[in-house]
Amino acid sequence: MNDCRIVRATEKGDFLMALAFVLPHEKTCCALTRKILDREDGVHLVMRGDKTNGVFFFLEDDIFLPCLSGIRSGGLKALASFLEGKKLFCISALEDELSKIRPLLPRLNKPPRLHESRRYSFLEYQDREAARTAIDSLPGAFRIKIAEAGDEAALLPLHLSYIREEVLLKGRKLNEKFEREQLKDTLASQVVALAVSGSEGQASIAAKAGTNAIASGVMQLGGVYTVQEERGKGLAAALTAFLAESAAQKGMATVLFVNKNNLPAAAAYRKAGFRDSGKDYTIEYYD
Repeated sequence: MNDCRIVRATEKGDFLMALAFVLPHEKTCCALTRKILDREDGVHLVMRGDKTNGVFFFLEDDIFLPCLSGIRSGGLKALASFLEGKKLFCISALEDELSKIRPLLPRLNKPPRLHESRRYSFLEYQDREAARTAIDSLPGAFRIKIAEAGDEAALLPLHLSYIREEVLLKGRKLNEKFEREQLKDTLASQVVALAVSGSEGQASIAAKAGTNAIASGVMQLGGVYTVQEERGKGLAAALTAFLAESAAQKGMATVLFVNKNNLPAAAAYRKAGFRDSGKDYTIEYYD
């Protein structure tokens, strides 16, 4: 008899149990931790008796973020029952976590069809001296600026280029209206650093880097992009180093994921003081 069950977090106590379980894994579960802290709908606990065996975020047509370090076969059966009949868009997790979920999917009555899989290396900010060098090496024509709501129009072309080059799935079309709203939300809730040149009134944005999630003690970076003509000048390294060092001065850790095929980006992050943790991260998208 399976005594494991899935419980949707609705009360303060549910979220506190979820947070206590996830906090030891906050570096690799930064986005999930943020959703728990915000008490978002979609946070679930895998319970065996009164003990938490796993925590995940799931909404249909949204992202699936798991932290299943304590899960066993009974919990996986409960998770399979939970997923039955639900539409799965994507799973974003450490490969170790995803390997627990992946075998469940073909057993569902209507198995989701894998559309695309992307592999990443999980990096942590560790070398503060390298970061300071990267910041100091920013070319003299550029300065670092923290984006504000008023920068939305100037930043939109870079954002759309980033989506086309780094995010858009194969065979999918870019929804400019949706991405404009996403950018607006990002500027309101996250920190975005810009490499700009020119006078204050006529500044040109050459690169951007921002946060995807800021949890209790960890900041996750993402959305790093440099316009084609300014690449190779150290702008991405300077921006990511600036954000990571700013967080370190507040006692926070900084992490990011880099696509295993994007060697120039990996080199920029090494220059900024990030080091490979040896952990693989995967995002799988389903039809």
